[in-house]
Amino acid sequence: MLENESLQNSHVASIDDNEIYIYVVGGGNKKGNVYGLGVLSKRFNSSTSAHSTTSQALVVHQIEEMREIIQKLNDELMTKHVKERTLEEKMELLMKTHEEQSERMRKQDELMRKQNEQMQQIMQHIQINNPISGSSNPITSGHHKGDNIRDDSSEED
Repeated sequence: MLENESLQNSHVASIDDNEIYIYVVGGGNKKGNVYGLGVLSKRFNSSTSAHSTTSQALVVHQIEEMREIIQKLNDELMTKHVKERTLEEKMELLMKTHEEQSERMRKQDELMRKQNEQMQQIMQHIQINNPISGSSNPITSGHHKGDNIRDDSSEED
């Protein structure tokens, strides 16, 4: 197995950059000219023609492998985008729910504050009107049962 990998690597290493270029640009046209080389195309083709058939097959194989890898990476990327969007939607829903709950809690807090104030007012009113509780009653304060009785002896003096 290791021998096979090293043999493949030696083929890969023997592929010339020039051969890759020729393959990528589509080889020569009907006149034998290679795109971008102009008049040098004929000289360039004659020096690389011996290796071109075998190395071209390797290049094609490598390009196909690269395409498969690119497709796999694109699929993974799309999957991650879908997951990310799903998480964003969940986060937006949670934020909306949180805001709604916060608003309800704020309203409940305000209602409880008002009810508490009303209860305090009721309690003050009850204490003022309840002479049994020991608090002062403005109507009866300072007066005792016998305060209305006149002492005639003190007036005559």
